[in-house]
Amino acid sequence: MSGMGKLIELRCPKCHSVAASKTEFRCSRCHCVLKVNVTFDHLMGTDFAAMRQSRDLSIWRWFDFFPVESRASIISLGEGGTPLLPGKRLGETLGIANLYLKNDTVLPTGSLKDRSNSVGISVGKELGFVTASVISTGNAAASVAAYAAAAGINSVVMVPKGTANSKIIQACAYGSTVIVVDGRFDYEVAELYKNAVSEFGWYDCVSANPYRVGKKSYAYELADQLDGMPADWVIHPTAGGTGLVCMWQGFKEFLALGWIDRAPKLVAAQSAAAAPFVAAMAKGSMTIEAVEVCETVAESIQVGNPSSLGDRALAALRQSQGTAAALSDGEILEAQSQIARLAGIFAEPAAATSVAAAKKLRASGAIQPDDVVVCNLTGHGLKQPEAIHVSAIELAPIAPTLAALREQLRRSAAARPT
Repeated sequence: MSGMGKLIELRCPKCHSVAASKTEFRCSRCHCVLKVNVTFDHLMGTDFAAMRQSRDLSIWRWFDFFPVESRASIISLGEGGTPLLPGKRLGETLGIANLYLKNDTVLPTGSLKDRSNSVGISVGKELGFVTASVISTGNAAASVAAYAAAAGINSVVMVPKGTANSKIIQACAYGSTVIVVDGRFDYEVAELYKNAVSEFGWYDCVSANPYRVGKKSYAYELADQLDGMPADWVIHPTAGGTGLVCMWQGFKEFLALGWIDRAPKLVAAQSAAAAPFVAAMAKGSMTIEAVEVCETVAESIQVGNPSSLGDRALAALRQSQGTAAALSDGEILEAQSQIARLAGIFAEPAAATSVAAAKKLRASGAIQPDDVVVCNLTGHGLKQPEAIHVSAIELAPIAPTLAALREQLRRSAAARPT
């Protein structure tokens, strides 16, 4: 590969002014979240081939596209390179012949946030920060805590009351200081967090951090794994919109280099209880408006005010000619069950929204039977095990006799969903 050095700049996507400092996250003129740009026009087709042949299967095989100055700065736990699995039995049930499941449940901390934080924390370490922080509904908290531990820096994570204990425990295990706040995530908790970052000078790892572009790796990996059979649709569980923004940027970069011929339609899969992208698409709006959130089993994407990157994510949906889908808790839990029983993957409810959206879009005729559809499964089911209800019949002890076993097998079969 070319030995040419990177040019990394922070530029405002609105007024196009360039930040004076690498630690500025918002434009000093219009307060828009800055975008990090990395030069890649020196790369050639031979570089793509070399990246694909690399023995490093993590996101860092695509090092040239990330805003890290030196490979020595990389903080990695082996994130990325996750399996793209043909969901044959699940696809038959949904009426989608070419259904693929991008299995991010196997990432180091069990969620897609590892893609973002490997890059974000690497830059934070490079910039000399000693404490990383994040406000989170759970998955980002665990991920920031893990990567900060690997980097040898402190971490503070702030979560709203009601966050799944399994996610809080995971962050604690990595040595993070966990602060549970009694308040609404998008309002009181967010306000406290903003004030704390300003007060204590923490390295802010929320979506307003322009360096957290690791989810561009979705686009790179899909181009590699589908190998000449580009996806027609990529469906992504969506909260703040970072995944949509980064994926679309990654696809555009590969298009600019001529490494792919076309990009897929992107879909924001949301819980109906927190669906600002669905509302904006339905209204034909070019800007995101906050919506009041309700309780939902899909707690990882329970965000009603994606203020940092919402407009940019909405633009990605429109530019890709994609759409957004709102799913009820019933549809989400049904999809979670189908993913487990028909594909052998235990995904958390929020992750299952991608498959629930695929079913809905196929039923409406938006997705055609032979379309190539990728559903991103963004978090492991053990993140939120309490969402699974196991019947008392299945857990009841039996006598150590064949007669008792036969009766229990009969009862279990009767209780099992068809």
